Amino acid sequence: MVALAAIPLAVCGPGEPASEASSAEAGGPVLPTQGVYGRSPAAAGGIPSVIMLTHVAGTDVPDADEGAVTIDQFGLTFSPTRIVTRPGVSVVFTNSEAAVAHNVRVRAVGDTVDVLDADANPGERLTVELPAPGGYDVLCDMHPGMTAFMFASDATHTALAETDGTFVLEDVPPGTYTLQLWTADDRVHEPRRIEVGTGHTGIDLALPG
Repeated sequence: MVALAAIPLAVCGPGEPASEASSAEAGGPVLPTQGVYGRSPAAAGGIPSVIMLTHVAGTDVPDADEGAVTIDQFGLTFSPTRIVTRPGVSVVFTNSEAAVAHNVRVRAVGDTVDVLDADANPGERLTVELPAPGGYDVLCDMHPGMTAFMFASDATHTALAETDGTFVLEDVPPGTYTLQLWTADDRVHEPRRIEVGTGHTGIDLALPG
């Protein structure tokens, strides 16, 4: 059962001087020329919050890129360590090490069933398709320090927040959107409707406590 929780939602109008000054003074994210920025809950157990915007019918938005994504294993790290993709799109794991074997274990956050569990020798490629929206842990059983995070999203625009919860969604056209927050602790939160104006729109999704 997916847990639902209310989101305290504060939306600032585009170009509000106080919001811009506070963000800059606090060393916050660089504001997008056109898009949405703000703060969400901080990362939990190293897993970031995820912010999703889905346009309401009639809003003019660009088509999403649905090409395959590649994650390499080199220098005892996954690269990149965080990706956003769509359910059913191929994620390709490569091993560019000269002589080091790896393993790739993929499972949904909080689940015990593996989506993928296979060894990857140097030069080998493994392909997996994430079956459903949500977050997925990526591990290497041979090297416990190797981790990555993947998020499968059906939303029009998706952003992985920084460790402190700050986020930026670039190039979000003006219009009406459904906003949904995903966190590792509570999974999917109750969706809300927001209006994105011309310029940058600020949103506060930080949970109380």
